[in-house]
Amino acid sequence: MKIVILEDNRIEYERIKQSLEDWVENYDIELSLLHFENAESFFNDPQNYSPNIDLFLLDIEMGNMNGMEAAKRLRLLDYKGDIIFLTAFKDFVFEGYNVHAFNYLLKPLNNDIFFRCLSEIEKKRHSNCYIYRNKQQITVSIPYHEIISFSVNRHYVDITTTKTVYAQYNNLNTIINSLPRQFVQVHRSYIINLSHVFKFSQNKIHLSNGSTVEVGRTYLKNFKTQYLQYTTRFNRNEEFQ
Repeated sequence: MKIVILEDNRIEYERIKQSLEDWVENYDIELSLLHFENAESFFNDPQNYSPNIDLFLLDIEMGNMNGMEAAKRLRLLDYKGDIIFLTAFKDFVFEGYNVHAFNYLLKPLNNDIFFRCLSEIEKKRHSNCYIYRNKQQITVSIPYHEIISFSVNRHYVDITTTKTVYAQYNNLNTIINSLPRQFVQVHRSYIINLSHVFKFSQNKIHLSNGSTVEVGRTYLKNFKTQYLQYTTRFNRNEEFQ
């Protein structure tokens, strides 16, 4: 889980960090923390921001840009993830609804409440991700929207994403039953994500990463049906021939 903490009090930051480390002991996940003492230092470098950040923990009272203003700026960047405000005051609690904050927690943190929030966010995060254990038995969580395809590679399945390729010891029959309906098997060796189809022509699927997959005869009718339903549902304009 990727978490960014904007907190100008070093002692408070250490307390938050310790709480997060205590919470993560109950989960088989990797915790990635970034800390900034003010919002300006975070926003001044565009590389600090990523839509893949799972959670922002924002102190309300800090620097020239307070936590509420930082949250509004994040939403202007089209950040869809979760935001939790941490503060010693209740003054901004109703304003937090305007930026769709997940919660508004008072300092000092009540760990029972904080942990419940984190667990709910983790559960929600998993519901939108493909999760598996890699060769090192580490749990890997990949957002569905990043996955382009699953393809058989000997005894493994390659998971091609917009960022990299993962290898999983599994089979397509098991995988397809665990995926949302935007994923369709198009060949005995391929499952593709309909949201990454750029063009379909002469029984060939052109994917967003430039690769091409030929649809197997036994999968062709189902693929055409699923693809037409998908493009109609989302009013997409991909080429279909």
